[in-house]
Amino acid sequence: MKLSFTLLLTLFSLSILFAQNKTQVVRGSVIDRITRQPIVGASVQITSTTQGAISDASGLFSIPNVAIGRRSVKCSSIGYETYSSEEFILNSAKEVVLTIELSEATGDLQEVKITASQNTSRPVNDLAFVSARSFTVEETERIPASVNDPGRMALAYPGVKAGRDENENKIVVRGNSPFGILWRLEGIDVPNPNHFAQPGSGGGGITVFSAQLLSRSDFFTGGMPPEYGNAIAGAFDIRFREGNQQKREYRTKIGLLGLDFSTEGPIAKGRSSYLINYRYSTLGLLSQMGFYLVGERVSNLFQDLSFNVAFHSKDGKKTTTLFGLGGLSTEHYFPVEDPEKRVLGKADNWEDRIRPANMGAIGLTHSSNINEKSSIKYVVAVIGSSIKRFSDTLSLKDERFRYDTQAYKEFRLAGAVAYNYKFSNKTRLKTGAILNYIDFDFFKETAARKSVSDVNQPNAGRQVSVNGSGSTQTAQAYAQIVQNLGKGLTLNAGLHLMHLFLNNTSSVEPRLSLQYRSPNAHTFSFAYGLYSQLLPMSAYFYTRKDTVAGVISESKPNKSLSFPRSNHFILSYNYVTPSLWKFSAEAYYQLLNKVPVEPKSGSGYWMLNFADNFPESAVVSKGRGRNYGIDLSVERFFSKKYYLVLTGSLFDARYQTIDGQWYNSAFNDKFSTAITFGREFVFKNGSVFQIGGRSIFNGGFRYTPLDVTASAKEKTYIMLKGADYSLQAPAYFRLDGRVSYRTNRQKYATVVSLDVQNTTNKINVTSVQYNSVENRLETRKTGNGFVPVLSFQIDF
Repeated sequence: MKLSFTLLLTLFSLSILFAQNKTQVVRGSVIDRITRQPIVGASVQITSTTQGAISDASGLFSIPNVAIGRRSVKCSSIGYETYSSEEFILNSAKEVVLTIELSEATGDLQEVKITASQNTSRPVNDLAFVSARSFTVEETERIPASVNDPGRMALAYPGVKAGRDENENKIVVRGNSPFGILWRLEGIDVPNPNHFAQPGSGGGGITVFSAQLLSRSDFFTGGMPPEYGNAIAGAFDIRFREGNQQKREYRTKIGLLGLDFSTEGPIAKGRSSYLINYRYSTLGLLSQMGFYLVGERVSNLFQDLSFNVAFHSKDGKKTTTLFGLGGLSTEHYFPVEDPEKRVLGKADNWEDRIRPANMGAIGLTHSSNINEKSSIKYVVAVIGSSIKRFSDTLSLKDERFRYDTQAYKEFRLAGAVAYNYKFSNKTRLKTGAILNYIDFDFFKETAARKSVSDVNQPNAGRQVSVNGSGSTQTAQAYAQIVQNLGKGLTLNAGLHLMHLFLNNTSSVEPRLSLQYRSPNAHTFSFAYGLYSQLLPMSAYFYTRKDTVAGVISESKPNKSLSFPRSNHFILSYNYVTPSLWKFSAEAYYQLLNKVPVEPKSGSGYWMLNFADNFPESAVVSKGRGRNYGIDLSVERFFSKKYYLVLTGSLFDARYQTIDGQWYNSAFNDKFSTAITFGREFVFKNGSVFQIGGRSIFNGGFRYTPLDVTASAKEKTYIMLKGADYSLQAPAYFRLDGRVSYRTNRQKYATVVSLDVQNTTNKINVTSVQYNSVENRLETRKTGNGFVPVLSFQIDF
């Protein structure tokens, strides 16, 4: 008995020893943040250890035998600010590859020392002075209910809230329509990169981007630098990481949303690599077996592929990458199978709706460090998107009547160039251009049904509201000069130009920002910018039929519409403590103009009241808008086994129609708040248990009251004129949760996680419906209830 006890104790002690001895490699490169030149002789050290390395002639470093767990690095070099990374997860199966970008020091040594902690929160784009932050793939994983989606992750940030439909990641930034968000990938603007995308929208069901490919990327809630155009609300600037150049690695993930497989490794060791991920919808597999998790009689099928292949020159000064992503998705709403069980008056009982949405992009980049003062990057890409809608109503005999047909196809050939030149350590220039050739084909035909209470009485009349095909081009150019004025003060001034050749519409957009960084780590910033955005291309092809003297003629009255525009004024304050607490406050004022409105008195139509679609009547670019508010946040970056994000926003968003009347906008919810936290518990065997939560509390959505008299007469919902969006639904509340368990073995590492959206099962009010019997509006609680998303991941 004594011998057995001794043996067990010995084995237990050895298992702890082996767990503690599990190590991994941290490798990467050190470059100048502006010129992209390799930095030789930089010191890279694992924080709170004596382990480190010195970068070689190509700026490369490698630190072996680093203990697994959460780690961070510090990097220093003569003449540069000290760099401190955020904490990253180092497991037993995958090396961590870092790209460390050092900023040249312009102040005294005291300034340089104190700014080290600010690197954790600084955006990748160092010309972003306000309303910007970077995010990592690990944030998309650990923030509850984000499920590796940047759009869903952003709900934890100040000034950001979700749209009405919880199944879609349409995000509302500072009271603006989700339409106003730009998506950029590797320097190229891409169309809606979401599965189940909707026409004219920036949102959808879940992102096409694979989390396995995401590098540190940026998210903007306004005030973007001059290189960003074609956006009036905010922007995601997504970057792909490179694969490991030294070692082949694999990851498999099995979850409720999808089955993932990724692989990465060297092509020629030390100089080139590949990284690829494929995902297939688990929801699609389950729906094929008769299990509908998204909704009753709703199937969701999707798959996507992403890749990045990188080649480096021998001296490390030139890089060429081949990148791509593609997503196929179909959403299918089925009717009740047995005609006898279909309820008269309930449209979804009789309707068969199919909604395919596909997109893809493949591109080539080439970056070159011309000399110690300049660098240039070229990008060319081919991009395609297709969104379709096929909606039928069935009879008792299952005879079909097509009441909605839509098809929106775009093909783009895109090119971009960005050039950096450093005149001195205080003055530099960035300039560039983005060109697009667009081939398009749009069509929408609808047929009204004769009775809203009997969907089986269709009207034979059909209307084609959108019809257009052809090609056009867009051109954007920008230039910005950055001047360090001394004593912590920096000026960024520039200009962005955009032109649409379809109707020869142009926009000249000045941008100006000023930032003061005090020696004690307080940062004050001001920014002004004019921003404009292309309408959804199909908006220019609304087709109107007129009859004059018995002759029917077609016209496209919206083809000459201008770009909607928004003036952003922003005041910002940030303070990052040495212990990695960040305190932020931003006040903003936005003035919008040239928004499409109907040219008739009494109409409350304003295009930016909608999250998707486009005008289907004749409109003019004479609408105005006004948004103002304040965003507050307190954030503890992940350190000492926990993180915390507290955000709160107060705002007001209104619009003006052609007759001068001001209304609440559809997104004037007045406030949004979020509390996000996470805590890790590390066991002696090296495994880690993580728990987290996110609480969202926002103002309810806006809607228009009923015109009681007109609605009673027509037996349908007629909005009360002059009272657009004057009513507000009850406040929205949701509590999300997440638990995960990470383990490390000698040759593989695993993560089991459970994300739960709406842990309390609170069903929120998400819409209103008309009760024709009682002639009144009723709120509908159709939000999601308790939604668990279980996944298992293995790295090897």
